Amino acid sequence: MNAAESISNPSALHWLRKHFRWLGILPLLFFVARAIQYISIAKTPEQILWSCHISNLMMAAGIFFRIPWLICISAFWQLLGLPPWVIDMFYSGITPISVFTHLGGCIVAMVALWVVGSKRRSWFPSLIYFLILQQITRFVTVPGPYTNVNVAHFAYAGMKDWFASYWTYWLANTAVLVVVLWVMDWALAKLFPPREN
Repeated sequence: MNAAESISNPSALHWLRKHFRWLGILPLLFFVARAIQYISIAKTPEQILWSCHISNLMMAAGIFFRIPWLICISAFWQLLGLPPWVIDMFYSGITPISVFTHLGGCIVAMVALWVVGSKRRSWFPSLIYFLILQQITRFVTVPGPYTNVNVAHFAYAGMKDWFASYWTYWLANTAVLVVVLWVMDWALAKLFPPREN
């Protein structure tokens, strides 16, 4: 049974489709709150470039303009960003804004996928999106212990000794990413089958 079949009240799906664009306000607010925190309070504007934050902005645009591919790409990165965020929060602590942007972003992604359905073969544009974002991040940020946003400059601490250079790490990381995205594409298509409209 997939997510679309498991709903007990089909009128809820109809209501959500009718008012779908309102859902886009949430990821937009998540992005704006995080941007304010990074730019005005923490004075670390480069942190807004993390894929999970940019994906909230993409999710808002995808919902507002009803672009299913944009919703799917954003959902991939909301879901992929959750495990590293949980690990990071275990070591660095939890902030309310962080909970909203990550858990809230994942919930919005799942609801949006439930409404529009997943799009098969969206793993490839999701990969291209991240690789472009990663290189933009590499270009506009300086290497440092707190500025390795999107692993744009060096491998994470535990993996630094495994690779001779950043680019060998990047190739290995990208290869693993291809497999993970492909599996996610398959799983999300089973959970949220593509819809006609």
